[in-house]
Amino acid sequence: MISFPEIGFIVSVGVIIFGWTAVMQNPFISKGQKILWILTILVLNWIGLLWYYYTFYIKNNDN
Repeated sequence: MISFPEIGFIVSVGVIIFGWTAVMQNPFISKGQKILWILTILVLNWIGLLWYYYTFYIKNNDN
């Protein structure tokens, strides 16, 4: 059975892929705005993955 942290990792990869695709296909924003949106998606997902790692691995080992 797949664990909760693995589901979070799969969801984050999906968000990156679908977010990237949605930003690149949007004809109403400029190239600079597209780069900013992609960087925002990547940074927020990286923060989310670090939070996941802390919550399920580091915090549980402190007990």
